[in-house]
Amino acid sequence: DLAFTSEELNKMSDEEVKAVLKDIRVIARALPTDKSRMVRLSQEINLVCGMTGDGVNDSPALKRADVGFAMGSGTEVAKEAGEIVILDDNFNSIAKAILFGRTIYNNIIKFICFQLTINVTAVAISAIGPFIGVDHPLSITHILWINLIMDGLAALALGSEPALEKYMEEKPKSRTEKIVQRVTMERVLIMGTWLTALSIAFLKLPFFINMFSSQEAHMTAYFSLFVISAVFNGFNVRSEGLNIFSGLNENKEFIKVMGAIIVVQILLTFIGGDMFSCTQLTLNEWFIVIGLSALTIPVDLIRKIINKNIFK
Repeated sequence: DLAFTSEELNKMSDEEVKAVLKDIRVIARALPTDKSRMVRLSQEINLVCGMTGDGVNDSPALKRADVGFAMGSGTEVAKEAGEIVILDDNFNSIAKAILFGRTIYNNIIKFICFQLTINVTAVAISAIGPFIGVDHPLSITHILWINLIMDGLAALALGSEPALEKYMEEKPKSRTEKIVQRVTMERVLIMGTWLTALSIAFLKLPFFINMFSSQEAHMTAYFSLFVISAVFNGFNVRSEGLNIFSGLNENKEFIKVMGAIIVVQILLTFIGGDMFSCTQLTLNEWFIVIGLSALTIPVDLIRKIINKNIFK
């Protein structure tokens, strides 16, 4: 740990300061120019820099920093210059702000993973369908309902995921880091490939076709299979760990939303009629649909185990 006075710091070149910047803990009698300089040098070595201040002389550094934290009891100039105002003047509130910021970031990643998996599968099966003799595996109304799940209800469910203390143990994100990382694309491609392969097998293999009483029941079952598989995948994307139910008791909205999707999907087979090209399914047929949809969970668990033991 290093400590400097303002005078000592000003005798050092920028390169000298950069070399020891990560070890500096105290700059005594710091001038406003020292604060701005430290923010600038931090950013030049690609660090994301936060600045806390309450006075007029802190304003230039607050403005220059990636995130300026102004104290609630500070001057109006400082509050205007900063992005966040700490109303209770408590430094612990900064840690809470970081925790909730990281929570929002992680929840966005979960939603993107959920959304892209459905998109990849829907596009793939719609493109492949005509080549395997299934012209419209998903109708326009099916796609609209799936988009409603993907864009609306899933955003509510995954956006309510709790703030976890483990997020504070993560390394800071680089300012140049892409929001869609390798693990995210890996998840999307593997699950998209699995759901596409399952869809093709379900639509074409006599083994599956003969399980249903009619062509209408078979296509209704596929529509339900697609939706309920997405619901199960929602549990997968909540965590990269093996316990997909971790923290579920802290997000009751997730359970409510996913439960509502399944209930509405079942109701559509009774009342959807011509609009959704649906017909009623028997209890045995529903067991088949739910059983095949549930395979989404073990497939992703295998991916997680392989990823954890081989690639990390």
